Formats: sequence, C-alpha cells, structure tokens
Amino acid sequence: MDPGRSPERILIVDDDPSYLRYLDLRLQLEGHQTYMAASAEDGLGAAESFEPTLVITDVVLPGINGLELVRRLRSDGRHRRLPILILTGADHSAEVGEVVGLGLVWYLRKGADWKLIRRTVSNLTTRAREMLLAS
Repeated sequence: MDPGRSPERILIVDDDPSYLRYLDLRLQLEGHQTYMAASAEDGLGAAESFEPTLVITDVVLPGINGLELVRRLRSDGRHRRLPILILTGADHSAEVGEVVGLGLVWYLRKGADWKLIRRTVSNLTTRAREMLLAS
C-alpha cells in the first residue's frame, strides 16, 4: 500500500475456508481492511454493510456463482464502478469474458503469484479512483 493512502476495504468471497483465510491474512498484512464471505449471497449483503472499495470473488460458490454476483453488483447503481477481481481455480475464461466486459473486472487463476495479485489489486483500485475523479 502507498504511504498516505487510506487502506482499501476488500470484500473476499470464497467458499474454500483455507484460501479465504490466506487472502484475508495477506491483505491485512498489506494494511487493508477485509471482510470474508463464504457465499455470493453473504457477499451481496456485505457489499451493503461493509461498503468495500474492491471485491475479490471465486466463480464456484454455493448458491449463486461468482459471475452472477458480479452481474448483480453491476446492476446496482451504487456498485456500478466497484472494482472486482475474479480469482478462481478452474478455467472459466469463456464465461468470465462476459462479466469482464462490465468494466473494472479482472480475472486471475488461483495459485497466481502473490506479487501479481497485489499488483492487480492496486491497479484495479487506482483505476476506480481515477474514474471517480473523472466523473
């Protein structure tokens, strides 16, 4: 995190408890505030109460999947420009293409190097801030 910049508020949505805790710990060590949700439904509720500046979600979730979570967040005007990182273990590249077109959505495979994840988080949040300032 850049000195002088307030910490990001990152909502992590993943049903794998060990990966959820891994991301939570790494992001907190980077100085971010985090909220963990084990389902898309919990993530939607947390988006309202936690007011994240970034969402990280898996695709495969119980109930509605992560792609539907992205669609629902985008359909809500308050979350129209919320940056989203889809971080998933399976190859969903064909399906992800549709939601990447909704803007400020990026896709990485689980197992990506932490430096790449950290850089992607930084790039997404910086772009979101720039868009907010430009509007």
